[in-house]
Amino acid sequence: MKKSVLFVVMCLAISTKGLAQLNFGVKAGVNYSTQRVFDISSSHRWGPQVGVMTSYTLSNSFELQGELLYARRGFKTDVYVDMDDSKAHDWNFSFHYLNLPILAKYYPFGNLTYIEAGPQLGYLIDSSNKVKGVDLGDEAGLKPEYNKIDFGFVGGIGADLGDHFNVDVRYYHGLTHTQKDYDKGENRSLELSVGYWF
Repeated sequence: MKKSVLFVVMCLAISTKGLAQLNFGVKAGVNYSTQRVFDISSSHRWGPQVGVMTSYTLSNSFELQGELLYARRGFKTDVYVDMDDSKAHDWNFSFHYLNLPILAKYYPFGNLTYIEAGPQLGYLIDSSNKVKGVDLGDEAGLKPEYNKIDFGFVGGIGADLGDHFNVDVRYYHGLTHTQKDYDKGENRSLELSVGYWF
């Protein structure tokens, strides 16, 4: 009987230790994105991003972290609406993605600051391109055919602020073309996020 009780206690201890290595949280922030597209000058656009995250501790210095994030990316360029229009208007492109980054995190100086890097897979939910608030895809049939899948790599730095909060800055470099039958249009974005671990 005593051996059985001891065995159960040991199993619970091992199980609790394993669960302690797995963490869950939420995060939100902004991204500053653009695309290499159209052989024209394009500007960056701000967009929100929000989602959930989980991490698994491998050692005192290494962690694996996965996230599921909604992010609005895009870019803008100048366009003249009419031939006699003397003023250029912003042509705003928006892309709504669900992103799944899988990151390796390394803590070089204890448990405060870290370096992170890894691949990211994105799925395009919706897109639009507007001038003066009018979606040209709906009104003029100028909505290109976009690839649903986006793939690239993420790298950045971050810091844990106590037991629950963290902040990170990342750069995303897309490798796939956003438009079908077009050999350019890769996503690029600089991202700032704040996270909370439960």
